[in-house]
Amino acid sequence: MGRSPLVARQASRNVGGWGALLPATGAVLLSLLPASASARDKTDVVVLRNGDHITGEIMAVSRGKLDYKTDDAGRLSIEWLKVERVTSLHTYEIQTADRTKYYSALRAPPEEVTGVVELDDGRTIPVPDVVAIVPLDAGLWSRMSAYFDLGFTLAKSNNAMTLNTDGFVGYRGERLGASFQFDTYLQGADNTATVVNTSGEVIGDAYFGAWTTQLSVQAQKNDELDLKLRLTLGGGAAYSAIRSNFMELLAKAGLAAAREQYSTGGPTWYLTGYLAGTWDIFQYDSPKLDAGISVTAYPYLTDLGRVRVETTLRVKYEVFKDFNVGLNFSDTFDSRPPDATPNNDYLVSVTIGWKYRR
Repeated sequence: MGRSPLVARQASRNVGGWGALLPATGAVLLSLLPASASARDKTDVVVLRNGDHITGEIMAVSRGKLDYKTDDAGRLSIEWLKVERVTSLHTYEIQTADRTKYYSALRAPPEEVTGVVELDDGRTIPVPDVVAIVPLDAGLWSRMSAYFDLGFTLAKSNNAMTLNTDGFVGYRGERLGASFQFDTYLQGADNTATVVNTSGEVIGDAYFGAWTTQLSVQAQKNDELDLKLRLTLGGGAAYSAIRSNFMELLAKAGLAAAREQYSTGGPTWYLTGYLAGTWDIFQYDSPKLDAGISVTAYPYLTDLGRVRVETTLRVKYEVFKDFNVGLNFSDTFDSRPPDATPNNDYLVSVTIGWKYRR
């Protein structure tokens, strides 16, 4: 097993039937992901505030949690702010709240120094300032995050059935990242047509410190709004205003080309702008909550006066490790839809879900 060089360098701050296929696509993508690189020796040491010493392997630090693997206790999730010190001979990418990146092993600070991460060159970083740690020899799987939520109801009286799912698979590398996310709602009953509301989006990212450039492709269908298909190709930038062990605040802006086809009339192309804000908060003590709100506005540049707004709110409570129950709310509003179609649709659902490093 190779040892890391005792060198630390600071990086610059660059730092419908198709709807039913979306969940399946996410599952296929997950199944194709390769396993991480060969396992390392479990010689890393974590010391907690209560004095416990745990020997194992640091898998990652993200969103306020240390993902840690041990021989005796298996895989552990440790609240990062409860760590007093951490030691490892391997080299990591260490990200701080001000978006600075360091590349170093994790040295043991002097016994009288606690609550810090010490680098190879002797510099120390307070534990609360560290928001992410990624092993540099980590395989693809170790840089992934994912979640999947499922809700289902069935009424015997009229054989009414509703099914709603949403999911996410994402990769974040040092410079580039990509993600795929989807949500699907199906409602059917005797003597009524099945209602489908579904969307899927692929996003590619390039990281430049607090800024991220993005390209995205999105497909949407909504029977409640008489929308047969909307295809959107967008490009823009995102700014990370806040990133800590408690929350993330992100703002986005850009341009998009959209091809819309409603149940009446032919397809129409539009040029739109988009403005978006996403706020995530997470708490892994009691209660274990993960919540977020996202609002995106699309002002139509080739149909001035028309604005489309999409809002999503979610709250999840972890029942046991990596499994949760959640409450999701989504709303779609169009100030001037074509052909006098409905201009608003919303959905409230209760789900059970699974997550991986999120």
